[in-house]
Amino acid sequence: MKLFKVFLSFFVIIGLFFGISLFFPHQYKFEKSIEINKPKQEVFSFMNNLQNWEQWSVWNKSIDSTMYLFYSSRKDSIGAMQYFNGNLLGSGRFKISNIKANEFLSYNLQMHQSEVNANGTFFFSDKNTGTQIIWVDSGDVGHNPIFRYMIPFKRSSTEKAFEEGLKRIKEVIEK
Repeated sequence: MKLFKVFLSFFVIIGLFFGISLFFPHQYKFEKSIEINKPKQEVFSFMNNLQNWEQWSVWNKSIDSTMYLFYSSRKDSIGAMQYFNGNLLGSGRFKISNIKANEFLSYNLQMHQSEVNANGTFFFSDKNTGTQIIWVDSGDVGHNPIFRYMIPFKRSSTEKAFEEGLKRIKEVIEK
């Protein structure tokens, strides 16, 4: 009888964990922006080439020294892909999924055999003496309760990474 109570307690706790997660959002959207003192066409042209992303990405060899990158034959148009692999960051790819010249550039990120899937967009607009970039990331974690619980933590780390990435973009382009 005591073993039955232990199993029952275990299943109730697991049921509560899953049940409560249903009240958490399954979709997320994060957004950060920065102003760059260069014309919109120049900023867009830089961001549209995936090989340039090595210069500013916060997810690079400084975090994972074993990481290596390789590219599809296209590097600056819809369908262009940057593949990465490293011991710490794992494997995955960025793919340019949509472009409107000098307006926006959308990408899809897949990691860990497509377990992690996120969509991001860089929006470009004229601002004062330069260009404003707005970086938006959105995704859907589905019904996975663990991922639903992690969205608030993802928000914090993603926003910090976006701020750092945008600062690096500004530094590289304004040189």
